[in-house]
Amino acid sequence: MGHGLLSGTAAFAVLVLVLGLLPVGDGWAGLLMYLALVVPPTLAARRFAPAAKRLPALPPAPGKKRPTTTDAAERAVTSYGELLRLETYRPGPGADPDDLAAYRTALDVYDEAKRSAPARVPELLERGRAALDRLDSARLAGTDITWIRGTGDTRVHVPAPGDGPALLVFETDDRHGGFRVYEGGGRGVRPRELFGVGYEAWSPVSGRARVLVPGRRGARLLLDVRAPGAWRIALRPPDEIRRLERELLGRGIETVLKDEGCRLIEFEHRARGPFALHELTRTHHTGRLLAEGHDSARLTVAVPESRRTLRVDATGEWRLRLQP
Repeated sequence: MGHGLLSGTAAFAVLVLVLGLLPVGDGWAGLLMYLALVVPPTLAARRFAPAAKRLPALPPAPGKKRPTTTDAAERAVTSYGELLRLETYRPGPGADPDDLAAYRTALDVYDEAKRSAPARVPELLERGRAALDRLDSARLAGTDITWIRGTGDTRVHVPAPGDGPALLVFETDDRHGGFRVYEGGGRGVRPRELFGVGYEAWSPVSGRARVLVPGRRGARLLLDVRAPGAWRIALRPPDEIRRLERELLGRGIETVLKDEGCRLIEFEHRARGPFALHELTRTHHTGRLLAEGHDSARLTVAVPESRRTLRVDATGEWRLRLQP
């Protein structure tokens, strides 16, 4: 159509300007002459124009199939085995009997789950995770940590350890329902999401988060907790952040420190669900995205030498390892 319009307009211009064939009479005569010269080639070009080449259609993406009960049970047992491998408790000669019993329960659950029918696996693994949680609670019971406990959606004032940045520690026992924690806003100020994990229907997610938050004036931080089950939360000094010296194993959401000269880091995600690796800015806010994905993955990430603080957002177990 464009070719027809241009050719008809060019013919009209040649007749009027070059040959001097000006229309006689009012402007309607000129308009009719213009249409007579433009419309026929326009329609002809439209009718006989070659059809636009179409790119070959891409094959449809294979839809994700919901795993069978057996597949889901095998993945859950494998994930629980990784959780056992990450457990730092080691029984000694003077081990507490309750801690030792919880540790043995966690080990026995793994062996029994591998031999049991798929329908019994979720119940068994929940018992094992509860035993591991008791071990973690026992280790923290002897410290000066001040927990604030609650259930469901709640707004809380959490005492801060100082005026500077703090390590926000969050734990929940509902791993299927997901959770989110916001820094509460005042009038006319929207709350800012600090971290969160969405609902996971097929496998439980990690109910832990250890995130560095910027300092605020005053000795308390206003937080909005959105979680379906029971939870506990506390603010700790920033020096309790774990450091990536050579290899670091973890699960859930966590802020970690690395050496200033390190540039390459291997990141491995060992569970279902999404994951992301971010830089943290100098003001301790989430910065540039380094990597993201879904389900199990292993990749090498380039990190600027000047960035010492990283944040892992994951739904399950993960590993960070320094590369030479």
